[in-house]
Parts: sequence; structure tokens; C-alpha cells
Amino acid sequence: MSEFSSRTRQNHLENLSTGQFDIAIIGGGITGAGLALDAALRGRRTVLIEKRDFSAGTSSRSTKLIHGGLRYLEHYDFAMVREGLRERSILTRIAPHLAEPFPFLVPVYRDRQRNYSHPLLMRAGMILYGLLAGRFGPGRHRRLSADEALSFAPGLDREGLEGALLYYDGLTNDSRLVIDVLKRANREGACLINHATVTGFLHNKEGRLTGLRLRDEIGRQEIDCQSRVIINATGVWMEETLRLPGGNPGPISKTVRPSKGIHLTVAAERLPVSGAWLIPSLVGHRFYFVVPWEGRVNIGTTDTDYDGSRDNPHALREEIDEILAAINAYFPSAALEPTDVITSWAGLRPLISDPEISQTKDISRQEEVLESADGLISIGGGKLTTYRLMAENGIDLAERRLAKEDRQSPRRSRTARTPLSGGELERSDLAKLAVRLADENELPMATAHHLVFNYGSEAAQIVALIDEDADLRLPLVEGLPNIAAEALYAVRCEMALTVTDVMTRRTRLAMVAGAAAMDGAVGVAEIMGRELGWSEEERRQQIEDLRQELLLEYLTPVQSAAQNVPTR
Repeated sequence: MSEFSSRTRQNHLENLSTGQFDIAIIGGGITGAGLALDAALRGRRTVLIEKRDFSAGTSSRSTKLIHGGLRYLEHYDFAMVREGLRERSILTRIAPHLAEPFPFLVPVYRDRQRNYSHPLLMRAGMILYGLLAGRFGPGRHRRLSADEALSFAPGLDREGLEGALLYYDGLTNDSRLVIDVLKRANREGACLINHATVTGFLHNKEGRLTGLRLRDEIGRQEIDCQSRVIINATGVWMEETLRLPGGNPGPISKTVRPSKGIHLTVAAERLPVSGAWLIPSLVGHRFYFVVPWEGRVNIGTTDTDYDGSRDNPHALREEIDEILAAINAYFPSAALEPTDVITSWAGLRPLISDPEISQTKDISRQEEVLESADGLISIGGGKLTTYRLMAENGIDLAERRLAKEDRQSPRRSRTARTPLSGGELERSDLAKLAVRLADENELPMATAHHLVFNYGSEAAQIVALIDEDADLRLPLVEGLPNIAAEALYAVRCEMALTVTDVMTRRTRLAMVAGAAAMDGAVGVAEIMGRELGWSEEERRQQIEDLRQELLLEYLTPVQSAAQNVPTR
């Protein structure tokens, strides 16, 4: 079992002031994680700093898709689609437990106004999508009859239903993907620190950046860190980072334009579907995904300009109503009400935009690598699926600088062929592992399946923890497959430092259980308290911190009102 704990973090903090790093990365989302792994695999002395927890921002709030982006074909962005499809294929090799090939379906109605696009255009788009995927495709697209469509979604409106178009993309668990990238980076020697805020830059007489000044939010100490190259991977906080004290970015030609995307999570029995459905919005030319995930169904997403808090985005009442109206129009028997929503949550896309573009939906999702006058490299844009390639491009630029300085040839990326943590087994072998763990440890099959397809080959290490304490086999939240051993594993092997880290990002209980996640908070606080030496007062504060994050970022306005907090 590879340690990646609070003790690891303390060692990393102590290493910050000893010598010089080759590459320092600000931001612990999927882009920063990918950069850290790529740099470490090239043998570079690497440090990553994250102000909250790894994946605390957009990288834990995506639609959970690994895809090329079928809708980008409307903008003739063929290169980007091809790039995404290639990266989807790579991820199925390096993290098979977190890249599930999955059917996606588009309903087709006789009334053309009920379709997202003309069926012939959609069919042509799917043919092109398959051609661009080439040998990287997990399955062939086809046209389904009305009866076949209803077998995937019995509650779909039958009035005028002609069938559906089926194609294949992938599902993932976004925050688990981030942590598995970072766990592999830790194995490769990267210095990774969460809950530490970069407060400024260090620079030389010429104004070029030479390091970072940061504050450890746990130990409350200030630390300086020297680095030859610094990369800004802070997403929607990119411009704030550019303007930190000590920096001299010069004129900023392009800006980050946050685009807000909200999602709703509902119980699977309220909206029974197999396969992910693309449901047209009733307002604007877009669609919502209806995606079975972690025993629930996620619905989203929107795409609107955003100028609110970047730390705590949340869904507004009118946004929830807009999505539910569309879903109820296509699944009338569901009759979803706001009270049926378990959680509502929002992510902010860090789009790089020119001012003349009027709507966020028209902004390219292509990443951009920018260099400031002081030498800072900033990476913005992009999407979850292409994180690895974004990181490769960013480290390629850093490598050219370092190699020139060292008078050596640039070192090449190895991430396309390096398994992530837990990614050592083929997907077919993972299914066999789930059966074995269930049989040998008297675990429910649902629990074994959950462990294997969230932790991959490391699931056996979690089950082994039960030998220390039989209570670790107990569920964290009744009715869900997560077990207490996951909390202990998160502390020892995934640098979880708070109850919120465990409940929102290492497990996804804040998202899939909503207010019921509080039922598991006491047990998690006890497990973490024993490991980390918390007082009773600290345990109570940790539970309260989780409650506050749920209220701010996951509970709906209706739920917040029920708990006597201001409605949104």
C-alpha cells in the first residue's frame, strides 16, 4: 500500500525550502494533476500546490463523461473531436476502471420541433463521429426502433416517438480520476500539497519568476519555494493568479470567461434509464444529458455566463426549474419536482475567450497555453477528456525551456502508456476481481463492484483494511455501497485531511446522498480523528464544515430553506 497521507504532506512541506524545483504547478484540478504526473515521469523535480483539496473545483463537478464531443461537429471542430476521441481511447487503456464504454441515445420524434436536430443531420454527425474515432471507437452507432428505445427508457414519452439514435462514449468518476493521476505522480516522486494557498511570486532582478510564496492552511505557516518554471493551472482563477503579488504578467491579451454548468442528481427509481440520454432543452439550442451514475441519475448541464463566487458556485431555483421542465416534457411519467432532487451542483468551465464572442456556447473548448512577460506559463480552456494531452503540451513548453538552459535534449512524455493508480488490470479482469472480493470477503456484490470500478486494482487494499476492524465493512450511508474502509484508505493513501475531503471527493457521498451524507459524517470523523489525532472539538468542527459545504454547494434552494438558511 503506497502511503500518500498527512505524513507524506508534512514531508513534502519540509522539502519545499530545500533546493530548487524544476517545475512548480499551481492548481490541483485535473489539469494540474496531469501536469504533475507528466513532469514527474520525465524525471523533473516537481511540486504542485492546491489551495483547497485536490479536484475541489470544476474537476469534481463535470458531467462525468469521457467523450470526443459530438456537438462540437456543429462548429466544424473536427480536429478537436478527433483529439478527444483519441484521448478517450488512451484513458480506457491507462485507467480502465475509470473509463466505462457506455451507450448514448438521442430520441427521434415525428414532430421535428421535439428533436435537437434533424434526424438525418444527427445520423450524419454520428457517422462522422464514428469515422473520426476510427479504431478508437468502443461500439458502432445505429438507429433504434421505438420499442428498442423504450427498452432503454420505459418512461420516455411515446407520443410520436419514432425511435432513437444510439452511439457510444464513456463515463468516469471525475474526482477519482484526479486522485488516481496524483497517486501515480506521488509514486513517481512528485511533491503534492493540498490545503495550501499560493500568496505571491518570487522574482529576480530582471522581473522573471523564480518561485512561490505559500501559506499552509493546516499548519498556518508561510513557506517560500524556488522553481525554475512555474505553471498556472488554476482554471477560472487564472487571472487572479496572474496578478498575485510579485508577478509582472504584462498585457493580458485573452481572458478567462467562466461558463456555469449546473447538474441535478435524482434517485434512479424516479427516472429509470439505461444508457445516457440526450434530451433537448425547451429554451435555446442545446441538450441535457440524463446519465445513470453511481446508483443515481445525473441531469445536466447548462452553459451560461457567470460572475458570482468562483469558490462556491451553486444552482439557482430558476435553473433547476428549467432543467426539470425539459426532462418532464420527455419523461412525463417521472413528473419530477424540486423536492425530488437529491443534490444540485455547479461547475465553472475556464473558457478562454475573445471579447467579441457573445455566448459561452460559441466559445471553443480548445485549451490554450499562454506565456506572460515574467515567464509564467498559464493553461486554460480544454475539457476533462483531453487533460492528458493538455498536460503534455504544457510540460513540452516547460521542457524546451529547461532543456535549453541545461543544454540537453527535451525529455519526452510517457503518460500515454503509463497506467494510472489502480489501472493495472484490464476491464474484464476487474469484473472478475469484483466477484472474487465479494465471495472471499462476504461483501455485497454492489459494494465489491463499487470498489473495483472506483479504485481499480487497489480495491483489494481497501478490503484488506477490514482485517484491522470488522466495523470497517459497514456502509457509510445506509442503502449506498460505500463502506467505512474507504475513509481510512482515503486518509492513509489519498491525502484526505478533512471529513469534507472524504465525503465530497474521495467518495462522492455529498453528491449522491445529499443531506443524508451527514449520517455518515460522525463515523468518518471518528475514523479520521483516530488517524490524525483530532480532539472531540475538532471532530465536531469537521462535521460542521461538511454541513456548511453541503448547504453552499450541493443542496437545492428547497433543501436549504428547510434547514433555515437563506434561499438562493
